[in-house]
Amino acid sequence: MCKATGKRDKLNAVSLRFFPVSKMILGSIVLLGTLASVCVAPETPPEPSVRERGPLADRYIRERLSVWQKRLKLDDWNISLVLSHPSDLRHGTLGNIRWDADKKTARIRVLDTSEYHRPYLATLSDMEFTVVHELIHLELSSVTRNEESRSAESRSAEEDAVNRMADSLLQLDRKNSKIGDIAPR
Repeated sequence: MCKATGKRDKLNAVSLRFFPVSKMILGSIVLLGTLASVCVAPETPPEPSVRERGPLADRYIRERLSVWQKRLKLDDWNISLVLSHPSDLRHGTLGNIRWDADKKTARIRVLDTSEYHRPYLATLSDMEFTVVHELIHLELSSVTRNEESRSAESRSAEEDAVNRMADSLLQLDRKNSKIGDIAPR
C-alpha cells in the first residue's frame, strides 16, 4: 500500500510475492556452490618419475615384507629380498623363493619395478602380492613334500591355493587401509 495515495502498489505486491522464492533459489545456488567446492573426490597420488619409481618401490616393498613376515609369524626367519630381471625368474612368473629350513634363511626374488609396464600403484600392488605369495610358500614348506617327488598337478593345485590365500589376505589388509596407504611415504 502506498502511504501517499492509500492505494495498493502493484509493484510492491509482485515483488513481495516473488522475493521469498528468488531469495530461496539464490540461497540454494550459493549453498550448492559452497558445498561443491568442499566436496571433492580424494586425489590419487601422482605417478613418480621413472627415476624415482625404483627407490620408492624398493623401500615400500621391503617395509611390506617386514609387515607380512610379522603377520605370518615368520619373525624367526632371516628373509632377504632381491629385485630381479625376468631372466632371473622362471618364465611367466613375477617372483620366487628359495630357503634353507635348517638355517631359517630365505631369499625372495621379485620382478624389478623397471620391468613393469603398468601404473605405479598397480606395480606396487603386484609386487606386494608376490611377496605375500612367496611367504605363504615358505609357511607351507614344512608340510609340502619334496619338490621333485610332486606331480605337476599337485604343484598347480598348491599354486592356486597359495594365490587364493595371498589374495584373501591382501583384500582384508586393503579393506582396513585407506586408499593412499599403498603409496610409499
